[in-house]
Amino acid sequence: TKLAFLGGSSIALGAILWHAARSQQPAQQKKSSSKAKAVVLGMGYCGTAIAEVLATELDMEVVGTTRGESLASNKGKALPNKVRSVAVDLEKDSDVNQLVTLISQSNLVVATAPPAAAGGDPFLQHPALEKALKEVKSPGLLLYLSSVGVYGDQQGQAVTEETPAAPRTARAKRRLEAEEAWRNLGQPLVVARLPGIYGPHRGPIAKAREGNTRIEKPGHVFSRIHVEDVALFCKVVASKVLSGASSDFFANAATVSVVNCCDSDPSPQHEVSALAYELLGRSVPPAVPFDSAELSAMQRSFYEESRLMVNTKLLSIVGDLKYPSYRTGLPASLREEEKLSGGSAGTPVTCRIAAALAAATSPLTRLARCLLLGGGGNTVHVALVDNGSLKAESTLSLRRLARQLEAKLAADMGAEAEAGRQRLCTYRVWPVSARFSNRIPPRELEGQPGELLGDCLNRLAALIGGGSWLNGSSGSIIILPLLIGPSSTLTSTLPQAAHAAVSAAAPSTVLDVEICPSLVCLCPMIYGASTTGAIALARILAESLAALSSNAEEENRNEVVFICDHGSPAKRVTDAREAVRVALEAELGHSVRACCMERREGPDYDFNGPLLEDALLALPPGTSARVALLFLQEGRHAGTGGDIDKIVAKACEQRTDLRIQTTKVLAYHQGLVTLLAERLKKPIPLRLLHE
Repeated sequence: TKLAFLGGSSIALGAILWHAARSQQPAQQKKSSSKAKAVVLGMGYCGTAIAEVLATELDMEVVGTTRGESLASNKGKALPNKVRSVAVDLEKDSDVNQLVTLISQSNLVVATAPPAAAGGDPFLQHPALEKALKEVKSPGLLLYLSSVGVYGDQQGQAVTEETPAAPRTARAKRRLEAEEAWRNLGQPLVVARLPGIYGPHRGPIAKAREGNTRIEKPGHVFSRIHVEDVALFCKVVASKVLSGASSDFFANAATVSVVNCCDSDPSPQHEVSALAYELLGRSVPPAVPFDSAELSAMQRSFYEESRLMVNTKLLSIVGDLKYPSYRTGLPASLREEEKLSGGSAGTPVTCRIAAALAAATSPLTRLARCLLLGGGGNTVHVALVDNGSLKAESTLSLRRLARQLEAKLAADMGAEAEAGRQRLCTYRVWPVSARFSNRIPPRELEGQPGELLGDCLNRLAALIGGGSWLNGSSGSIIILPLLIGPSSTLTSTLPQAAHAAVSAAAPSTVLDVEICPSLVCLCPMIYGASTTGAIALARILAESLAALSSNAEEENRNEVVFICDHGSPAKRVTDAREAVRVALEAELGHSVRACCMERREGPDYDFNGPLLEDALLALPPGTSARVALLFLQEGRHAGTGGDIDKIVAKACEQRTDLRIQTTKVLAYHQGLVTLLAERLKKPIPLRLLHE
């Protein structure tokens, strides 16, 4: 009965969908024939990872080149049977001829080698290899791994694939020259422009082991990409080749497609480095200002260029990245290092880290413990979820609310701990949306892309899964809806996202997922009449109405107060508005009329009441109307220039005798944060556990 607020039929549907998802086997990747072959020019760190994925997931026969001896393993792990490496000396005709033969038999050629010191690509400087690459067998494709450095300094502006290349440094100019050499082959070519690549034994964690300096330059961010996501992109490219759909990469008969292969979380170096130190259980050194840091000319050049990489095209190709943020990628890298080491060299890495973190008390260290130990006992993740909007204002407002809520929860927990009444825990509040916000250009969101609930839950599952090395892990996630009433977003969208996240989590990871009621919850099994949330929202609206100027008596005007919501096809949502209306009448001491911004036509939806526009135009002459907006955040509907403003402006234009004022949205009132904190106290467990 406690789940009644979600709606009985939707719970049954959710259970059906959950069991169906659990029983459904993942779609099998269509495998190529044994004749499908690929050549990787450069079996270094990234090239080896690409070769392994092509062989194991697409069943391709892969040959990779090395400059020294042939490889038999990758970081101690044996290469798959279908991966073979050959040592190639480009100064030897016999090696070049062997490589020409391999290329002539291949459908895909992946080039990972850096440019030649004198410029251009080292492989294309040999006429025989250049000729072979111009004749790659059909269906065929060339894939060149380049660098985002070719964009040069964009002064912090968003960079897409349409941004013209403007290299500044000599190495970036050589890279662009190598790109051009591949373009000039005239073959279908995908150019993947990469930022810094990290993964096991490479990147921030490896540098933290060396004691690298944390450099702080205000407003400066770097993009990065996990090596597994580079391999994921190459796999998708290869699968297109094998299915004969390589033309999907090209528009308007073009033969070259550029893709920015970056993660979704551009971040300052000092923050990334701090997390790396924490994950290693080491003290975080103080950040050094860029201007006073001792850096090499090459290191300094990285900070003298500023650009905000946009990966929208990449995501449209691969779907979801394995590691959209370093926050998930770094713990995964450390876990893989432990796995590769076999845990046999002295005290296991996991035990050393756990011991180092056990006594730590800083907020960042507590987050690091959560990342490593699957929630670590004292961190609760809260996904603050709104309906979603294509307007940046809505997402920015949600982020402000999340920060305010996190600060309040921290203060409340501190007070409880000092009084000795409650075990101290840390709440981490993540602002996410049910839909739309991931389609807002990151440049409109201060460079941080919007995140949907499903992506957030998958990310948190990966964080919590960090404890699976210690014989299983568990973690607490609370979904906190920023919704007035029990709409379909609450009864369907949010539970289904939770089901999907648990289904996709590692078998050893136990996700303790709970969902809170809506802001107005009329279920008597959960809240009494005084705590449904209706009174709390009514008081916010009453204060907001009082803030409006009112000269109705002086102007001898009749005054009317409306409460207006969006409108809903679900009566239970309108019942929530009605509860607030009744409570608002009690607060004001006079009647309040209900209306909605929009509604479906027909008598079946008359419970919504009249449209705001119709209600205003029906007022007696000379009326002063104050409209209490039951809207949470600014966006397309509420806020400056939104639908409500347009409706009011139109009414005033048609009825110049009216005086109409509207309140601000609820997000501007601290009382909303207080109500959200109250809702966190009674989450309903969904018991989404792996059996």
